[in-house]
Amino acid sequence: MLLYVVLSIVDQAVDPDPVTLDTGDTPDAIAPPAINNRADLELALKGNSISLIDAINSSIVWFERRGFLGKLDLYGVSTADSISANYLEMSEAQLLELAGTGDIGAAQQLAELSLNGDNPDPEAVIEWYRQAASLGSVYAMFRLSELLELFSDPLLADFNKGSLYAMRLEKLLAQEPLIRRDALAWSLTAVLAGGLPAAQNDVATRVQRLSAELGAQGTNRACDKANRLLLDLAAERRSRGGLVFSTEPPELFVSLPTLDDVLPCEQALPPVIDTTGCDVVAVPGLVNPNQKLWHCPPAPL
Repeated sequence: MLLYVVLSIVDQAVDPDPVTLDTGDTPDAIAPPAINNRADLELALKGNSISLIDAINSSIVWFERRGFLGKLDLYGVSTADSISANYLEMSEAQLLELAGTGDIGAAQQLAELSLNGDNPDPEAVIEWYRQAASLGSVYAMFRLSELLELFSDPLLADFNKGSLYAMRLEKLLAQEPLIRRDALAWSLTAVLAGGLPAAQNDVATRVQRLSAELGAQGTNRACDKANRLLLDLAAERRSRGGLVFSTEPPELFVSLPTLDDVLPCEQALPPVIDTTGCDVVAVPGLVNPNQKLWHCPPAPL
């Protein structure tokens, strides 16, 4: 039960209630104006010449190919309508078969079953998400960071002592003495692989928290490991005969203003996603200093 409570707290932390875009007509707004859902996005682009439906649909595909198979609030994809809903209906045997063919969604669902099933196994959770990451899932990289931080939480160390789960967790912590550093490394790897589209406030919060805890030396080592992880993942993808990583950005996305807001590394590999051809969309009334709306015109056919 404690595990469920802790996981619920984590879910709430990374998926807060959306704040509707404030266009300047409500001077007493509690929070800075922000673009957090499709209604906000449509309002922000009202009167713009961008082909909104096409841009949204192509952006959805971009995120789904990178493992974001659940709800996508910015683009109006609900949990019920998401790709992840399809995997919930599958048996473990079906998921294993699909995962064997390189299906990202199946690997991620097997990871969640290993976490939330009747026989939770932290090591299996990490292995399945690690496989999804090697298949190109940026979402899996973020989830690895979340879960490694969670597994190292003292609250879980005393969870149902003597149980099989507690023993598995103790074994994992013995094998991964630098698990907090690795949690930071996986967040940084996700940002390097996902570029600006992956630079969100919740990511920055986790990076800042772990970086402050680890100090300058620990943070630098996490940065070094993130660089190695990105190269390792690229090599694994290459060994399967697939594209190493696509540099193409989504057509529409919101992010923190710069990657410097989320990358504390003195020396880091350049982000995979190339946003040099993207434009910042000016939104009247949007004065949130922590967010930018980007449009990346698709390459001509």
